Amino acid sequence: MQSTQTYKLTVQALDSEEILDLYSKSLDSLNCVCPYYAYELLLSDENEIQKLHFFSFNDEDGSLLAIMPFLVRDIIINDENTGLKDVSSPWGYNGPYFKENASSDLKTKFWKQVDEWYASENIVTEFVRFNLYGHYSEYTGETVHTLLNVRGNITDWEQFWSNLKSNTRNQFRKAEKLGLSFKLVYKDIEKEHIAAFYDLYIDTMDRRDAKDFFYHKLDYFVHLWEMNKDKCAIGLVYKDGVAISTELFLLTHDTVYSFLGGTDANYFKLRPNEYLKINAIQWAGEAGFTYYNIGGGLSNSKEDNLYLYKRKYFPLDEDVDFYTGRKILDEKAYDKLVAMNKSDADIVASKDLANGYFPKYRM
Repeated sequence: MQSTQTYKLTVQALDSEEILDLYSKSLDSLNCVCPYYAYELLLSDENEIQKLHFFSFNDEDGSLLAIMPFLVRDIIINDENTGLKDVSSPWGYNGPYFKENASSDLKTKFWKQVDEWYASENIVTEFVRFNLYGHYSEYTGETVHTLLNVRGNITDWEQFWSNLKSNTRNQFRKAEKLGLSFKLVYKDIEKEHIAAFYDLYIDTMDRRDAKDFFYHKLDYFVHLWEMNKDKCAIGLVYKDGVAISTELFLLTHDTVYSFLGGTDANYFKLRPNEYLKINAIQWAGEAGFTYYNIGGGLSNSKEDNLYLYKRKYFPLDEDVDFYTGRKILDEKAYDKLVAMNKSDADIVASKDLANGYFPKYRM
């Protein structure tokens, strides 16, 4: 028998203290402890042409069933505002977060109402970065396997150490013999720790000629920590009292995520990266965490060099799949935008949602 339950989708801009408080309480209501949903983290994506919003999905009794943060973005092509808009998840692992044991029927109805709202607002496309909890099922667009995330069980230190390849263990021992020291700060983080992280992070972004997106002001990280003290930790490696490598970790109840980091290139030969990660893994296991998620490579390939580097820490553990969702809502507008951005545009190829960048008019 078909369910007669009715649901209500609400859309709100995250633009006032009142709404921010509602968003925070909504996360608590769903027991969502994932740091990638924290407003202070999502804020890094917001600017004058893309604004943070969120969907909330309730049943007829008012019980919250799902929440989803997203950006509504102006579509600018060749420095011209087209007057059209699209939707994208903020950076990270987010997308819809459903209540525990949400049914397929509930998820289907959620996406149906989301698509109806998109139609009413003339949204051209949607790009979703799904969380790692499997909440991509029943998606109404194309679900694309996008990256393998390296994740390892860290509850048994001896087993972890034994699983490491001998050269990785030797790199750690080398760093130890050369006098490196490690410090991890959690909850009692001070601004001096954030400043040390920040200097190394920005120096690394400069060295890599990173995109503007990866540059944040120091105040951004201070605010992120101040509002999420139980979800942030900083690892620092020192040589002769000088910080030479760092990583900002994001924490859930059971998982430590590698988030952002940096290393002074003058000290690469001392193997500070290996020293930092292995020490952080030991700390996390002793602190009661179950998993350590290092993330994925630059491409969805098991031959990707960055993926292989991360894989060396957990060579025997099973990866976690990261999916994105891609959806064209207004094909006529989409074709027009692709043609505007590329004079030799292949419209058929541009609708290959599973491969390459999406949406193609933003390439």
